[in-house]
Parts: sequence; structure tokens; C-alpha cells
Amino acid sequence: MTHDEFVAGIRERYSDLFDPANSDEDWRYLITIGPGWWPLVEEYCERAQAMLRDHGEVGLWFVRQIKEKFGGVRIYVRPATERLNVDWYPQAVHDIDPTPVQELLSDLRSQIVERANTTCEECGDVGGLRVINGWYRTCCEKHFEEWQRRKGSI
Repeated sequence: MTHDEFVAGIRERYSDLFDPANSDEDWRYLITIGPGWWPLVEEYCERAQAMLRDHGEVGLWFVRQIKEKFGGVRIYVRPATERLNVDWYPQAVHDIDPTPVQELLSDLRSQIVERANTTCEECGDVGGLRVINGWYRTCCEKHFEEWQRRKGSI
């Protein structure tokens, strides 16, 4: 499966989790991780969508981005602007009291991030954080060796 096919599947199956105002261009950058972490993202989306449905909060929380940063997965979730009743929400996000759903989403995100920290982003095998010349990746031994060869480190 290609990255575009994976993202299209997530977009279709978990549409409740993503802002319907996202353009096709937005979707190009919304999920930018390697295939080894795709099952973790799929699990996150499945569990988060069920959580929102169970608590009657569908459309009130949206995944804004899922990406790799410093070798770890980052999942950014924000309230919908309707929840805050403002046109521009970033400055107001910190002004709302945490809701039970917000705490549940945060706990779920922490679980997924923790598992990604020991999962190769490339293949999904057991891995760990590796560093070459200030670049960070979570990968297995095989993909670390490939990365070293590409970087000219060995």
C-alpha cells in the first residue's frame, strides 16, 4: 500500500476525526509518517472515533496532524472552533477546562506514542531511537544500518 492509499483509507473510515474543511492539499500534509507506524495510527483513529461517539462529542475534536518529529510520532488534536465559539482558536485553547474526553484522548495519544517509541517507523518491527549527525529516527537494526549507509556513516 502506498502512503496516499493509506491516507485515503484513514480519511474515509475515520472522517469524524478530521475537520471536513480540510482541503486535498491539507490532506497531503496531515499524516506524514512511515508505514511501520500506520497500524498505530489506525488503532489511534479507531479508538478515538469510538471514544468521541460514546461521549457524544463527534465533530467537537479534530486531529490536526500526525507526523514524525525528533524520531517520535506526534499526534496533534484540537477542539473544533464550534466548541470554543470563536473564529480563531489557538490563543483560546488553553483557556478551556479539560473535559473527560480531552483527558481520554490525551491518555490514548500517550499510549500510542509510547508504543511508537519502540517500533520501527519503516517496517513495524521492534526498534529504538537512533541518531546520526543530529538526525533522529526510530528504527530497527536493519533500517538503522541502511540509514547509516545512505548517510555515509559506515
